[in-house]
Amino acid sequence: MKLQSIVAGTVLAVGLLGGANAANGSSKEVVLAYYRMMFQDKDVEQAMSTYVNKNLIQHDPYLGDGAAAMTDFFVPYYEQHPQASAEIKRVVSEGDIVVVHALWKETPEDVGQAVVDIFRVENSKIVEHWNVSQDIPDNPANKNTMF
Repeated sequence: MKLQSIVAGTVLAVGLLGGANAANGSSKEVVLAYYRMMFQDKDVEQAMSTYVNKNLIQHDPYLGDGAAAMTDFFVPYYEQHPQASAEIKRVVSEGDIVVVHALWKETPEDVGQAVVDIFRVENSKIVEHWNVSQDIPDNPANKNTMF
């Protein structure tokens, strides 16, 4: 199991919005507040209990269903990778679906991965998650970047 793929596919977060008010806000506000708390503040347990339904439906093939599976993964992950970061490049939101496109890095020197996370929000909680990630090549065929 490729550790970086698990993280990159689940991650994506530099907080653009945050705070407890997001728990009662739009789907986009909920997801962005979750990202800030989970990936910038690295307050895994609080992020999961505040913004993620305990019965999360997980489509990432490396993680089990339920919020506990993500908590069990990220708490030790951040202990081992305290410099891990994500930079949100764009967010698309329509109804209960929020899509985040981000640059994930395990260290500041890391070239990183392009990641797309898709969340479904219901009753101000993340209830479902899909993701794809792709390594950023050292020598791309064009100069457009992945972002």
